[in-house]
Amino acid sequence: MFAFCSAGLAPLRTPSSPSAIVVAQHSALLAVKSRCRSNALRISGVKRPGTQELPRFMTICMHSDHSGAELSATATLSTNPQVSSVALDDTIIQAPGSDSRQSLTDERAYQGLLELIPSDILRNISKPARYLGNERGALHKDWDSADVKFCLAYPENYEVGMSNTGHIILYSCINAESNLLCDRSYLPGPDMVSALKKLEKPLFAVESKRPLGDFDLLAIPVHYELGATNTLQLMNMANIPVTWKQRDEEEKEYNRKIQLGNPGKSVAYKRLYPLVFAGGQTVTGNPEPFADFFDFFSLGDGEETLPKIGLKLAEELANNPNATREELVLKLAQSVPGVYAPRFYEPDEYGLVRRIRTDVPLRPQRQVCLPQPERALSLVPFIETVHDRLVIEIRRGCTRGCRFCQPGNINRPARDVEPEVVKNAVISGVTESGYREFSLLSLSCSDWLSLPSVGVQIKNELADQNITLSLPSQRVDRFDKNIAAIMANGQRKSGMTFAPEAGSQRMRDVINKGLTNEELLRGVKTAYMEGWQQVKLYFMIGLPGETDEDV
Repeated sequence: MFAFCSAGLAPLRTPSSPSAIVVAQHSALLAVKSRCRSNALRISGVKRPGTQELPRFMTICMHSDHSGAELSATATLSTNPQVSSVALDDTIIQAPGSDSRQSLTDERAYQGLLELIPSDILRNISKPARYLGNERGALHKDWDSADVKFCLAYPENYEVGMSNTGHIILYSCINAESNLLCDRSYLPGPDMVSALKKLEKPLFAVESKRPLGDFDLLAIPVHYELGATNTLQLMNMANIPVTWKQRDEEEKEYNRKIQLGNPGKSVAYKRLYPLVFAGGQTVTGNPEPFADFFDFFSLGDGEETLPKIGLKLAEELANNPNATREELVLKLAQSVPGVYAPRFYEPDEYGLVRRIRTDVPLRPQRQVCLPQPERALSLVPFIETVHDRLVIEIRRGCTRGCRFCQPGNINRPARDVEPEVVKNAVISGVTESGYREFSLLSLSCSDWLSLPSVGVQIKNELADQNITLSLPSQRVDRFDKNIAAIMANGQRKSGMTFAPEAGSQRMRDVINKGLTNEELLRGVKTAYMEGWQQVKLYFMIGLPGETDEDV
């Protein structure tokens, strides 16, 4: 079976399985995305300039039955009104009315990228869809109408950043405020890094295509220690000084010179760089190693804190447009719970961090809020990501108290999402996004008591859509036939993962794992009896107090 555009696009071969990935066979496509949805396959293409008879962006939906036999096709052709149909096995199917807002968004995204990167360089960039910023759900708010502009800058490449559920949720939370704008940026691939250096251009945000230095707030998550140097690379590529002291001094010196050049005149204060702050598990656990680099930190959950930061900054800029960086950071530290500004604190002779002024919190408090899994549907990427599936958070925090687990100790108390909210989020997510696989996210999914019942409900609702459920590694002592049944869902049982963490009973007791050899063997036996042929076990080596016998 072949599907091709009537204007002359070379065939795109679709194998018989409706779950197969389509491979573009034509060099005119700059980026191709295929995602299966039980009975539909969607392709989005970005055309190179020069072939004007084809649209730059198009979406083709080929509907099939479960045997793989193609029944019909429809297309949305965004930018070229002269092309109004697609051909499928020599049958011309007329395209329905296109979404004009999305068409304009796609065209603007492509043209904006071309303005930054000339076409002769862009055609050699791998996966240019990383930099388009026109994903399903991207908002593209008007720049001039926003009081405060955020940029969520993820210090990894696009495929990793768009796999992070928190990144997508925060994007949705900030943009939910009418006077706040939130854009995104990611560390580019090596080819784009070389291109930007060659063109002497700074790192840009994917939606607005503006340099990161144009934003009011630059938010960088730090989720693990080894990613810390990436934050400095990101700031370096954006031509932003890496320490808050450098940013303060350069801004003060710039405004001092401007004032000296205009004696006797009132000159508006100019902010050269955004306020740069960090959040995430690592800086919530211990922000001090990063204290020299960030203006402030957002401690704990960010869904409520980040919008408050933006709203407070908007208020302060309206009241005092000439406020300095230090004045703005001070107002945020005083007014927004969870904001920790290291410039107002110093370690004492014992290493304890003490405030150096009395008008800031004695001890900034980590913020806690309920998960909002429905916001995970806010963005759907056009290229394959590391975790290319719908992810729905069902529980945040944990009550187990394993001594090695940072999130389990930082994210307390444990908060469960209502079963109906989870069910609705999953069903609407797989229906609207096109994902054929979804995952339930938690530190320990089997500790969510509603898992068996909600799993059965979701399985029944999606029984005819060939949707797969995946779960993170299971606690083997909670694994039973009920969980096995909802994980199976008619799919091939390739392997099951458990995490004993330590090899001996003594060591598991030391780390408070709360798992016995008998429970481990019983869980493995249950997996085998339910059809799994392989079991993978996770262990940690080098735990404090470990001996050779434990290993």
